[in-house]
Amino acid sequence: MGKMRPMTKLSSQTGAVLFTALVMMVLMTLLAVTMMGNTAMDEKMAQNSQDKNRAFQGAETGIELAIADPGSINTSCTTNAAGNNCTTNNAATLGTAVTGYGVNVTYQSKFLQKTPVGRGSGFDTSFANYWFEIQSRADTATGATSTVSLGMFQIGAN
Repeated sequence: MGKMRPMTKLSSQTGAVLFTALVMMVLMTLLAVTMMGNTAMDEKMAQNSQDKNRAFQGAETGIELAIADPGSINTSCTTNAAGNNCTTNNAATLGTAVTGYGVNVTYQSKFLQKTPVGRGSGFDTSFANYWFEIQSRADTATGATSTVSLGMFQIGAN
């Protein structure tokens, strides 16, 4: 059998590996915390964008509801000779609706003016253009809002 050497303490190891491992762990922890913060901010931005889009789509739905409403083309409220409207803004609120995802929609129609039909339109002076503005506003439960307006006219008896 060979001669056994006694175990000796190596004096060159002073804990450098432990220190390096701790520094690496701290750096990785900081990196993970920063990435979690960025992810949370990205989720908030995505939610805000989705709420804004939801409000816009709700307002677009309100326009479609107003067009489908038989009362949207109503000329009974017109501007009088003094230039005053018979109701506030000459508008008739047609209705409200609650669409999916907690979106509240209000839509209204406003009669703007009556104009003669254009030459070459195929209509004589017994007809006129009746101009309207349809407006819809949508509000989400989170506070996002959107307003959409649509101009339209109808040809009717003068």
